[in-house]
Amino acid sequence: MGKNLTKYLFIILSLFVFNCISNAQSFGFGCLGLSGFYAGYSQQDFSTPAINDYVYQQNTLADPLHAYFTDQIDFKRGTGYRVGVNFFRAKFSGLFISAKGYYQFLRELHDVSAQMPTGLTQEKYQLTMNHWGVGIDFGINLFWILDWKIVEGDLTFFNSDFTREEIINNNSQGVIDFNPGKNKMGYFIGSGLILQIVPDYVSVEGTVGYNFIQIDKMTAGSGLSIPAAPSNSPSIQKGSISVTIQLNVGFPL
Repeated sequence: MGKNLTKYLFIILSLFVFNCISNAQSFGFGCLGLSGFYAGYSQQDFSTPAINDYVYQQNTLADPLHAYFTDQIDFKRGTGYRVGVNFFRAKFSGLFISAKGYYQFLRELHDVSAQMPTGLTQEKYQLTMNHWGVGIDFGINLFWILDWKIVEGDLTFFNSDFTREEIINNNSQGVIDFNPGKNKMGYFIGSGLILQIVPDYVSVEGTVGYNFIQIDKMTAGSGLSIPAAPSNSPSIQKGSISVTIQLNVGFPL
């Protein structure tokens, strides 16, 4: 489906450029309307069955009876920030279309600690889901201060990472770093609203959508892997809700 999304994005963008050339004076700012940049806050849910299994197993090895590590760790939601560029955002007859690129920082942290017979023991875990994204959106003006972004389609490239660190009596026993070995491609479909603070130049944009990404296996340099054989559970399960609130600043091209 990722290849189909690439094809559809290319077709829509090509049709827009053709229409732009045919109607170069219709946008008010020239053919490509407005450019600009944006920054905001993001939250993304995800399912991590193999990672959660790994964390449970490690805590069980350290505390077989779960007499000390009583907190259940469940990786399910990353939070962070997004920075990006609107290559253009053009309006035509009450409609608008944008092309954009961005980088998103997402991470989730968990730790457990307990005073065990061997000393104060801490287990720290971190999952990062940082990624690049490029895409286009299409929408309509509802009234002068509010636009509806009907649909946004993005291609995403995740460089994910999962780490575990054990600390005994404040001394680190080392960090184990798991990753998929290369960036994983996914895609995003969403919709949202744009509140115009200074129409066309400063706006607040909210987007809700669905990220499609699956990472089957993550490995560490020591030869360890998530999931461990013979499990078939993926490290990161495809499909997750994403919410982003961002501030857009535009300028004419």
